[in-house]
Amino acid sequence: MKTKRQVSFHFPRETLLVEIERRCQFSDCGARNHIGLTKSDVIEYRGFDCTQCERWNDDEVAQREIPESWRT
Repeated sequence: MKTKRQVSFHFPRETLLVEIERRCQFSDCGARNHIGLTKSDVIEYRGFDCTQCERWNDDEVAQREIPESWRT
């Protein structure tokens, strides 16, 4: 009688996407914007186009907003 070999897989969990929330900096808008960023997006992130007024907002991602595993 053969015994089956048990196969196990290990998939380490890592954050693939973070979401940051920003308000439009223009006083006549102030709309809330939810921005999804991947690790490579975070490196290049310099701002966003407002979803409501479509104007560019200069911005940066703070270290505290980045997952610990991405900081290497």
